[in-house]
Amino acid sequence: MDREVKKAIAIYEGFHRFAPKKIGEFHASFKMPSKVNVQGKAVDILYRSDKIDPETLKKPKTRNGMQDYIHDHDSKGVKLYLPRGPGETIETPDWIRDAGALSMLGFCLGFKFDRDGKVIEAKGTKPLPELYTTANGKCLVIVQDKRDVLALVWGGKLDVEPRGIVG
Repeated sequence: MDREVKKAIAIYEGFHRFAPKKIGEFHASFKMPSKVNVQGKAVDILYRSDKIDPETLKKPKTRNGMQDYIHDHDSKGVKLYLPRGPGETIETPDWIRDAGALSMLGFCLGFKFDRDGKVIEAKGTKPLPELYTTANGKCLVIVQDKRDVLALVWGGKLDVEPRGIVG
């Protein structure tokens, strides 16, 4: 097993507090975008996860074993990027574009970003997009059907730690 896959598994185990049930692959057509469009400051991300609650260290007691979370991006420099759309086009950094493994955090219910002083809100619809992180925990990747990258979030002090998404 390669080093990046081991790091992705370690992030999964730390975030969820249990080992992954399976290690999957993306659709053959999946690839990270080589260029993205800067949208602006990331405001928040809403997600559904089966992770152990970091406060109580207990699994959510919901019918489906999942809990909804909201993470406010309070760190300066955390930005949201789209593979298509308005905004300045930039190269996706190598460490994201060439990621050899991603770790699933849950399902994306939506996110907000500030584009030129206007808050834009995107809402996930069924089937919900998946929320992943790169193996270093520094980029959130929103993917639809294990095929298409819908959005990327990185920058500032963004990180994925056992207690959750920070920064």
